[in-house]
Amino acid sequence: MSDYWMPQDMHQMARLVTDREIPDWIESPDVGTVLNIGAGAKHIKNATPLDLPAWDADSMPIPYGDESISAIYAIHILEHVVSPVMLLRECQRVLVPGGTLNIGVPYWHSMGAHQDLDHKSFFCEETWKTLFMNDYYEKNHDGWKFRIGTNFLFGLNERNLMLITQLIRTD
Repeated sequence: MSDYWMPQDMHQMARLVTDREIPDWIESPDVGTVLNIGAGAKHIKNATPLDLPAWDADSMPIPYGDESISAIYAIHILEHVVSPVMLLRECQRVLVPGGTLNIGVPYWHSMGAHQDLDHKSFFCEETWKTLFMNDYYEKNHDGWKFRIGTNFLFGLNERNLMLITQLIRTD
């Protein structure tokens, strides 16, 4: 960018106001299988919903083969499962290298994170870094194959402050 420019979207505006480089959001592909896990009423175009009662994120593997999914949306599900680490491992297993896991969870300090009595886990902007760099989470696992892409807080007020993250599956 030149010395003078005008932001054209929220991503560029975030770069301007934070004075930081923010990784680009990778768009979901037009080909391949895209999953919407824990879909509920949030329908995503061209994404296959995977939700109760047919699939239970706490007790069942994702019913797809290794490296067979190009993108996964996980909107308001990780905070509800007993073991988000196990679900993230399943997402890693089914994603193709370069595939994306697009996550939206309530920010730990927001009212939205604590008002739902079914929330079992809480997330902050350092959650993914801690998960992928901590040997504790490597027990009985071959290692993480995710890199952190876009990772930011977003909200219109304190009640609905969200952590929005894109994890990219590496080789």
